Amino acid sequence: MDKFYQELRQIQKKERNNGTLARVEETFYTDLHEYLDSLRKQAIEDPFSNVHGILKNAQMIATDICERREKKITESAVVNIHRSYHLFTGKPQFDLVDTTPLNLTPEEERFYYSVIETLKNHRGNISLEKLSDEDDELNQEETQNTTLTPPSKSPENDEVLNRLDEISKAKPIVEEKPKPIEKQIADSKQPSVADAKPEVPAPKPSIEDNPNASDEVEEFYDFESQKLAKDMELVTMLVFDDVDSIVGVDEKVYGPFRPQDLVTLPMINAKIFFKNRKGRQVKI
Repeated sequence: MDKFYQELRQIQKKERNNGTLARVEETFYTDLHEYLDSLRKQAIEDPFSNVHGILKNAQMIATDICERREKKITESAVVNIHRSYHLFTGKPQFDLVDTTPLNLTPEEERFYYSVIETLKNHRGNISLEKLSDEDDELNQEETQNTTLTPPSKSPENDEVLNRLDEISKAKPIVEEKPKPIEKQIADSKQPSVADAKPEVPAPKPSIEDNPNASDEVEEFYDFESQKLAKDMELVTMLVFDDVDSIVGVDEKVYGPFRPQDLVTLPMINAKIFFKNRKGRQVKI
């Protein structure tokens, strides 16, 4: 196989096995497009060559690399915002911590800072600072609307004020409103305290009646989901023979495989290798 294809496989291995971005050239994406275009031209010129298989595998490997790098860049931006923008702790402050991921291409660097800006705007919209400013504006408007101008002094106004003062000092007459008919019927049907019977709590189901019952908390154990999670667990495997690329149960592309390769893939896919003696599990 050609040199660039081998480089793609090496980058894919590093992206899978490391939590940081693998080192690539600044022109990685441009070189990748040119490489795929050249394979397409070769496939058109010679329909019976093995270029078609190489093109398909290269496309799957390139997609896997790009998706893994996107995920790492996005997670790094989220962690950086969490460290830099303080929410709900008094006055929010934004002090960007310079933790830009290493080995970014120019395209990925623009993507990283666009995610940072989007998260920053989102946190600004939900920050205590903005919400408190909006509350202050509402309080000021209510205060202005409720401010009354004192009446001018005149004999007529004095007489009105004296009359209002007498009315305010008088004992208010509270008129009891009749209860709604629904309330009266409900009150008549309520039993007295003496007639009320204490509620007897329902007996808890026993383990024999319900295997999922518990003395403290009722829980339901989904054994099928537990088995599926175990099969989806990633394991490390040592490859014995040449095997073409496969699509795992997690819809990721794995391979192609070569003897003595150390690869990480879901357990359910690795079992096929173990069963056919194409590899064995190793613990690192």
